[in-house]
Formats: sequence, C-alpha cells, structure tokens
Amino acid sequence: MKAVTNGCNFDLDNEAIIRQLDRWDLLYGIDVSDVGSNKVTVRFLSLPESLDQIAREIYAFCPDVVDQGFGCLDDMVAIQSRDGREIASELARLVAGVDLHHPDAGLLLLLLQRSLRDTRSIALWWD
Repeated sequence: MKAVTNGCNFDLDNEAIIRQLDRWDLLYGIDVSDVGSNKVTVRFLSLPESLDQIAREIYAFCPDVVDQGFGCLDDMVAIQSRDGREIASELARLVAGVDLHHPDAGLLLLLLQRSLRDTRSIALWWD
C-alpha cells in the first residue's frame, strides 16, 4: 500500500510533496517515516555545510514547522521555567544564546538550522 499525504491548505497534493521529497533525496539522501494524512518525517542522510538555504526551503514548503513549531518554543521554555521544571537538554541546547522574545523571524530559521544540524530530521505537517 502506498502512503498518501497532503498539505491541501497550502495547495500541496501528494504528488507535490513527493516531488519535493524526491528532490531532497537526490540532493541529500533522505529516509521518510511517520507518513500520515497531513504529515511526514524526513531524515536527511547528509546536509550541506551551510543550512541557510535548506532551512528557507523547508519554511517555504511547510511554514507550520517554523511558525507553529519553533515559533512556540518561547512559550514552552516559559511554562517549564514557571513550573520549576528543568528544561530538557535538547531544548536547552537548541535555544542557547537565542533571545526567544526578539521579533526577528530569522531567529526561528536559526533554530530550524540548529535542529537540523543536531537531529538531521524534521517533522513536517500541514494543518
């Protein structure tokens, strides 16, 4: 059975998503997992030295990753701090030295780049 996904609220059908994944596979090699009706996880087997371009590509392809994902990290950190909970080491490493309250959207792309460098994977979703 062929897995099917879409990002119809971003005018992406299954074929458009497959085209992008095929392109990334040619450039970097990828493994795909966790495919659902509006989501897919991509693990990059290799990445370029500079992650600026691929971060911008990912953002253009799936804005929710940055806007709803990395864009909510300030709230996550604040809630954990307020509740006296220790911030997970992965999250602490990701946000180290970043002013999460700064209005510069480029900082969110920086967080995406850091995450890619650390995990080589990204969970994409369109809702």
